[in-house]
Amino acid sequence: MNASEARPEGPESVRLCCYLESTEIGGMEMSLSTLLGHLDDRYEITLLGVDPAVLAAVAETRPGTALFHVPKARDKTDVRAIAAHVRSVRALRPDVLLVSMGEMYRAPYGILAGLLNRVPTVAVAHSGLPPARRFQEILFRQLLRRLWGLGGVSRSVCETVERALGLEPGAVTILYNGVPDTTCGGQSVSVDRSSAPESLVVGAVGRLAPEKGYDVLIQAMVELSGCRLVLLGEGPERVPLTALACQLGVEDRIQMAGWVAAPWTSRFRFDVMAVPSIIEGFGLVAVEALLAGMPVVASRVGGLVEILRDGETGLLVEPGDAAALGHALRGLLGDPAGRSAMGRRGRDDMHQRFSPAVMAGAYDAFLGLAMAGRFRAHPG
Repeated sequence: MNASEARPEGPESVRLCCYLESTEIGGMEMSLSTLLGHLDDRYEITLLGVDPAVLAAVAETRPGTALFHVPKARDKTDVRAIAAHVRSVRALRPDVLLVSMGEMYRAPYGILAGLLNRVPTVAVAHSGLPPARRFQEILFRQLLRRLWGLGGVSRSVCETVERALGLEPGAVTILYNGVPDTTCGGQSVSVDRSSAPESLVVGAVGRLAPEKGYDVLIQAMVELSGCRLVLLGEGPERVPLTALACQLGVEDRIQMAGWVAAPWTSRFRFDVMAVPSIIEGFGLVAVEALLAGMPVVASRVGGLVEILRDGETGLLVEPGDAAALGHALRGLLGDPAGRSAMGRRGRDDMHQRFSPAVMAGAYDAFLGLAMAGRFRAHPG
């Protein structure tokens, strides 16, 4: 599609450009893909980003989405890449630019390109992690003063951004992720139990990274004799986690299943889902598990506190506490009726609060207010 083509007829049509700095698919990219698939047809959408494969994957939910690739800027001295960002936004002429930030200070050059072209620009943070370098914080504070709107994927992320940037409470809009129900009539295929048919199975899904707390989960498995753990995901912690399992003598009850294509709930059903994160902006896998009718035991951090209703749809424990995690898992694994009831309540609750339709409605309102100038003049 040519960027200079006229927008669809009708006074309410909106030319929306979504910018991604991502080079791999994760929760943020999956959530944006869900959003694109459920936004109203009056949005003419273009994806602008640094990785063609990521752009193509995100656009799969909305046929006809235009894709534009720009080189990734290495740092503030990469003038050619930054200039390419600016030229691309100028050529696309969007009515509004939506920048997805995996962390609070990411994607500054997408924001800069929008502001230099005087395009109404909004940014949504998917995590409240601090900046890696002082320059990121300084630059973002300057850009923030000119943003048309700023959002976060949970109340926790919004409050973190507000504190870090000196904003008043409520200045950052909560934009919860929406999660499609990918189970078949609400039922998922059970995990393979042929090697241990009597054992109960704890599941965990996510990137094998320190902030996910899988070392704590493996420690908890020491006290869960007769239970197995299936861990879906890949990442830099695979080798250390495998070594820890061997050290603790639980390696024969832990299956590292590797990366599994989405949706994982169409292939796996666990007795209990564990989300032992140390840091978590939202908690996409918790919603996915609850939609599939699986009760969840999760850390009392970030967006997980907003997703789970403690004691009703799952259990919350303090992050990093292997004993508390093991105790909560043991209680649920020993209570099949309780697990079933939690699963039913969780599924109904997720449909009401975190559906793609609810997400699309929230973004539609957010973008409309941003274009009307309702969020301008943030505190410095």
